Order: sequence, then structure tokens, then C-alpha cells
Amino acid sequence: MQNWLDSEYQQYVVMAYLQSVNTHFSNNQLHPALPDLREHYKAGVAYMQGKGALRASFPRRVRGIKGPPPRIDYVSDIPDDTFLSEIETTLEFALPRFRQAVADGEQRWADISGALTLEPVGLLPLQPEEGYLFIYATQQRSTDVYHFRLTLYDDQLPGGRVVRFRYVESVQQSLVYTLEQIKLDLIRRHRQLPNPATFRLESKQPLPVAETLLPIANQLLVQAVA
Repeated sequence: MQNWLDSEYQQYVVMAYLQSVNTHFSNNQLHPALPDLREHYKAGVAYMQGKGALRASFPRRVRGIKGPPPRIDYVSDIPDDTFLSEIETTLEFALPRFRQAVADGEQRWADISGALTLEPVGLLPLQPEEGYLFIYATQQRSTDVYHFRLTLYDDQLPGGRVVRFRYVESVQQSLVYTLEQIKLDLIRRHRQLPNPATFRLESKQPLPVAETLLPIANQLLVQAVA
């Protein structure tokens, strides 16, 4: 609702925002577009559900006493409802479109997640909350190596936990230099993790790593070590 308080203008703002979101989705870039969209939708729904309480919270002053029976008559310090009406008109336009866009993004997330393969490399330790993630696309020869660590529980997050990722390196996998060999090499070079939990995330197509693969890997890793 910045810049110009006019519902017709704001509808163009909404459509421009959704066009940007859909462009990200078309390019399989789900983060941060999808979580941001969810937050906008939830905030809009919360506002519409609580708009009566919001109106009642505005300052009022006594205009007089009516009766019988006697009762105090209040008048709002806000001269008219134009401001709130413009917001409500904009949200009535935006929320159904936000809801559909969220559904489209979540379906794309589910389709991509279902096509990925997450498997352990070697045996998992008894405490698998820290280790390495190998991201590999079958159409590419390089494998991206990330260090991961699961944080404490947070009931506000999908799966209840979040995974912190840190890029380590990219390596060329071959018939000789297998994922198991890559893991052993990491253990030799990073002795602070003598027995790391190690997973391979394989995609059949190249996908954006930061915007898609790592956010989905967060969810899959939480499920894998639960």
C-alpha cells in the first residue's frame, strides 16, 4: 500500500508482483519467492479477519450523550473510511490470486521434490545432525559439496528444524573418484568431522541450487535424520 493509496493502482502492483513470482516459478526458483508469497497471503488473511478489531482500536472522542437510556456517543478521529476501504478492496482482489499462486508454487515444490533422490553415502553415524551433502545432476559431471548442520527444534519451521548449509567445493566425479572416495578425502582433510553423516542429492535435470535444491534438501534431510 505504499506510494499511492488507490485500489486500482495497487491492483497493478499486485499483478506485477505475481508476474515476478510466476517468472521465478517458471524458472524453478522457489526460494524466497514461495515463502514470501505465503507470508503476504497469511498477513492479508489475518488483516481481513481482524479488520473489525482494527477499526475499533482507532482513537475516538466523545461526541455527546444520547438516550434514554443514556449512552455515550463516540465519533472516530479518522474523518472517513477511505483508507481502510482502499486496503480492503485491494486485498479482496489480491487474496484469491495469492492463494492460487501459493498452490501453484507448492505443487511445483512437490513435483521437484518427488523427482529428487536423497540417499546416504556409506553408513550413517548414530548422531547424523552434521555432515556433508553431495548435490549431483545426472547431466553434469561436477558434484557440489556442502557442509550441513541441523539446528535446534523450531516449531515455526517445516519439519521442525532448519539446516545450515556451507559451500565447501565442487569436485569432478569419475569411475575412480566415486562419492565414497570423495567422502574419505573430506574426512582426511577435515578431521573435526571424523565420521560425518553424508548424503547424495541427485537431480535428473539441472536446477537452481540456492533457490530450489538447498531449500528442498533442508526438508528432505530433516525427514531423513528424524
